[in-house]
Amino acid sequence: MSLAVCRIQKVKNWGMLKGNEAHTARERKTPNANPEISNVRIIGNSSNLDLESLVKAKIGSQKIRSNAVLAVEMLLSASPEYFREDAPKTFASPLDKFVEATTEWLHFNWGERVVRAELHLDEITPHIHAYIVPLDEFGKLNCRGLFGSRINLSQLQDSFAQAVAHLGISRGVKGSAAKHTKIKKYYAALNQESQLLNLEYSFPKPQANEECKNYRQRVIEILYPQFEIINYQLNERSRLLRQKSHLEQTARRSEKLRQQLESELHILQTTVIPQKLSLDLVTYELGLNPNRQASSQNNAVEMVMQVNQCNFKDAVVWLRDHFGKELMVSAVKNHSINQALSIANQIPETVFTPPLPDGSRWRELEKYLRQNYSIPQEFLQVMNQRGLIYADASENAVFLMRNLASEATGAYLHPLNRQTNTLRLCPQSKRFSGWFHFSMGVSQNNSLSSAILVSSPIDAILLSIKNTPHQHRRLYLTIDSKYAPIPKNLQSVPKIMIFASEEIALSIKQSLPQAIELEANIRNTELRKSQGVDNHVLA
Repeated sequence: MSLAVCRIQKVKNWGMLKGNEAHTARERKTPNANPEISNVRIIGNSSNLDLESLVKAKIGSQKIRSNAVLAVEMLLSASPEYFREDAPKTFASPLDKFVEATTEWLHFNWGERVVRAELHLDEITPHIHAYIVPLDEFGKLNCRGLFGSRINLSQLQDSFAQAVAHLGISRGVKGSAAKHTKIKKYYAALNQESQLLNLEYSFPKPQANEECKNYRQRVIEILYPQFEIINYQLNERSRLLRQKSHLEQTARRSEKLRQQLESELHILQTTVIPQKLSLDLVTYELGLNPNRQASSQNNAVEMVMQVNQCNFKDAVVWLRDHFGKELMVSAVKNHSINQALSIANQIPETVFTPPLPDGSRWRELEKYLRQNYSIPQEFLQVMNQRGLIYADASENAVFLMRNLASEATGAYLHPLNRQTNTLRLCPQSKRFSGWFHFSMGVSQNNSLSSAILVSSPIDAILLSIKNTPHQHRRLYLTIDSKYAPIPKNLQSVPKIMIFASEEIALSIKQSLPQAIELEANIRNTELRKSQGVDNHVLA
């Protein structure tokens, strides 16, 4: 049985990339290669650029991190017996079919990220070296996202094995204890021919007047390379035998476990336990006429309470004694759900009512924000006219929260009579339904060109002032917790920046992968103008 071979090597510097190209392009001597046989460039043969230039062109002008992976070298092949001339042939040309399937797989999975692929025919086992620039969907170098985890590498093995499965090539044992072989070591083992030591022709003839010591040394020098290969093959055979034994033991244990699970499944399938307690069954157990259930009760708990004239606790005990704990729990759950729905249907939905503005305190709030945060008076007046910031009768600064339809859903309150930067939520605020947000700039089709997500209203205001004037429409929106909802319309915004803690930023990136974090030192060096206030905490 032929096995698929898929190995990767991360190229982290330009010197390493040049060395790899020198080998794959045969720009330096390769001991195991036959110089009379030419290799074939199957991808990238239309370009005269060297590999380094191809990779740099694909990366573009983006800033490259010091620890970034520039390219991934992928070695693709099959176990040697697939290519042997004496192997049973399913196809007229197994090599051509292998190259065709592998090329299609590379194009399908990596597309234009594959800058070059070489088919090596000048060695014992044909194989392909492919070079891939690990760009993510946003065009950024992100090898960890594409190849970084063990799960990703396992999926890579699965994908390649499926691509060549129709050729009679299969995947190795998934999840086995076999260790991953790096390209360099696999490549060395790949080119070790099976050695048959012919004693008649292998030993050199003694030379005239040659001393025994010299002859012995000459024999060692001549035979050592062959013995080294034979020793390697013997060690490899021993390793494979041990691995085979381990796999057989694992297979026996797996088969025993499968039989046990199959037996347990059969028992569970033949022992049917109802998941919901039938009212007809309760009617029967209570001794009622099946055609005349107790009044109009629609759940078992209420039926038992009515018929037996008992409280909830006694009804639960009765259900447990007559039907067991599982069905009792099912009946109690149904009872609770019915009660909750009844309450929810009777009481109308609460509508948030924001605190009433107190115009007499606006000057006090305006003075506070100007002195503590250097916010221009004109900006504050505009925000006040839009109803986004105002003062209430309890001497609070009110920052209004709205949904995307501009309906009030809540408010942040900031006390003016205390030297604190603590925000608190206004009672009845629906925190999951809205945000403090506003937009700056204009656009022809009223679409957003960018958004900045911050952790407090003050941060949103200060960043909008810092970025004035706005040539394009930009949204400023407050995400105050990792649990806060993310507006769905932001998924289509091309540029999103985050100005928040690492915890909140991580939560945002899970919903908006295109989002990037602003430099952390902006908060300390540019935003806070007085009193050293550098954070707002939601109480």
